[in-house]
Amino acid sequence: MYIWKVSPLIEELKNQKLSQKEQFKYFLTYSLLMVLSADPFLYIDFNYVIYDSIDTLVASIITILGIIYCFKVNESVDGKDFILRFITLGLPITVRFVFVIILVVGIYYGLIDSSDSEVIDTKPADVVLSAILFSGYYYYFATKLKAIGQP
Repeated sequence: MYIWKVSPLIEELKNQKLSQKEQFKYFLTYSLLMVLSADPFLYIDFNYVIYDSIDTLVASIITILGIIYCFKVNESVDGKDFILRFITLGLPITVRFVFVIILVVGIYYGLIDSSDSEVIDTKPADVVLSAILFSGYYYYFATKLKAIGQP
């Protein structure tokens, strides 16, 4: 796996020498870096609390396990085109989940957590909600990958 050098990777891609398993490693690493880059610690003027770190850790673990699970499901179907399937199916699945998240989070913060504070601190309930949504996302994704193998 090349982390810094691009030219040898380009050659492997040109010559189709990058296996599905190697492509998977790149995808998993890239996805994990995207999750970590969303950590609120990296933002200025954000009230960072310990639950933000816990949320990022939980999201990272669920992302790793979720992508591994989806990869294994894809292997059980036919083992082909995991990255292509994940990216293309990912668009409508993510749009659906973003809609659900906006609805759930809107209801949660609008009705349940009606604190008067302008600054929203991450709480244990937020971490649990995030874990449920992330887990549901990968579970739902895996069911759609399974559908590829059904007649």
